[in-house]
Amino acid sequence: MLINESGLVRCIKRAYRSAGYAVVTQDDSMAIYTEQWYVQCKRAALPRKVLATIVEHMGMIPDTAPMSIIKDGDPQLIMPDVARDETSHWRTGERTDTVTMATVIMQGYQIFQPEGGGACYGVSLSDLEIMEREIAEHGQATVVDGDRLLWCGDNEVVALDTVRKARSSWAKEWERAVWNAMEGVDLHKEEA
Repeated sequence: MLINESGLVRCIKRAYRSAGYAVVTQDDSMAIYTEQWYVQCKRAALPRKVLATIVEHMGMIPDTAPMSIIKDGDPQLIMPDVARDETSHWRTGERTDTVTMATVIMQGYQIFQPEGGGACYGVSLSDLEIMEREIAEHGQATVVDGDRLLWCGDNEVVALDTVRKARSSWAKEWERAVWNAMEGVDLHKEEA
């Protein structure tokens, strides 16, 4: 299983207190997402504590229509076309590199890099909690549109937003220099 139950519950609760999250039920699967992460799973395989957290926040499991929720607010319906576009955004796009976790954490981001070196993608440590540690450490993710990582399992999909400060216009000059230096080496290679 890709999803770490307690990590996903923490991410849902964190999202609820800040910008909120959305829940979309399609056939026998359910998608839960924010602006930073996306999880889709067969409803029967979704951990019970995750469902209980959604019920705690929304008062129900939204079965008929997509809904969003934020703390101190009521659940809001999302137009089906908007929900379809948002969920599609996370799962589709140009797939480029396949990356694995490097043994580097930089500025609160776990670094992922292709084998042999190259582009470095940072995933927020707090968002990475969604993933089972074993899968995150030893599995492969696909880079989609250069700004998110996608893991696909038998019944699950997890997508996490990334940063790439080496190519960012908002990063400070020293940050770009450090990230460029990381991209110039293979972070998977152990020094002898």
